[in-house]
Amino acid sequence: MSHLPHNYKKYPEWIEKPEVVSVLGDDYRVFGYHFKGLRDFYELLKQNPSINYQVWSNEDKIASITGRYDFAGRNYHDAVEMLIEDMDPGYQEYLRIQKQMKAKTGYSHKYKTIPTIAGGVVDPVSYTVGSPTIYKTGRLIKKPKFITVDLQIAYYWGTDPEQVFNRALIITNLIRALERNGYSVDVNSFMVAQEENEIVKVVFEVKKQGQRTNYQTLYKSLVDVEFFRRLCFRLMEISDVTENWVNGYGQTSEEDFVRDLLKLKKEDIYFDQPRNMGIRGRDLGFDFERAITSLGLEDKIDMKREKEILQNSVKVFKR
Repeated sequence: MSHLPHNYKKYPEWIEKPEVVSVLGDDYRVFGYHFKGLRDFYELLKQNPSINYQVWSNEDKIASITGRYDFAGRNYHDAVEMLIEDMDPGYQEYLRIQKQMKAKTGYSHKYKTIPTIAGGVVDPVSYTVGSPTIYKTGRLIKKPKFITVDLQIAYYWGTDPEQVFNRALIITNLIRALERNGYSVDVNSFMVAQEENEIVKVVFEVKKQGQRTNYQTLYKSLVDVEFFRRLCFRLMEISDVTENWVNGYGQTSEEDFVRDLLKLKKEDIYFDQPRNMGIRGRDLGFDFERAITSLGLEDKIDMKREKEILQNSVKVFKR
């Protein structure tokens, strides 16, 4: 029988050393990955980390390769290359939608100009008349409101592409809506799955407060089904797991479990897999209302207005 691959020793910049952690009172062995962007993910996969043949002893069971197109999307090698492909037609259309959503984006910081004796920019008028306050500077008069959106990439095997797609559009519009309402938004994107007493945890950096949203990472991780069902599955296949992951690739971890594992804040907005958000993939407007209601965000955004923005934006999209 083959030995475990120990890829964390070969690629420590992306793969964390396995560790035992307590989650909701029970101990689990965690196999962690952290990527600053899709380029990092691409670089790791292109180096073909060794597959854990101790668990995936039957090559016909390696789902990243053998998964059906109607379930897992593009083949594995094409899916890897599409990670860094900017001209993906689907991604270009998605960008058009999110630009339509942008509308009149609000801002988080408001300043007023005040005179000062030092620092800032010289005021020519004050300088000419000999005023002691010859500089102008900006003073913050409204502090930004901070909020974090946590995105679970993994989803139930029965989830269809329409549910996945609608969720991605709703998330994009939610981020825009929060920014329009004066929030500075931080976005965490991750995949957390478990099998018996083992966890595979993958974290992708999408947006930090004060930074622009990485829409390429957002789109490819949330819309392309092959991202999860081939590329994230490959991360499970190269992990030093010993449980029976080959039979179903684990289960998507529930919100309370993930919150404890990742030490998320109570006030964070947790965007779960589609079926837990009431997203059915049939009517985008109804899906949006169900998702926002399930999150309890009616007091933070104008749901009617944002629903109209979302629906009007999608009118330009032809899949």
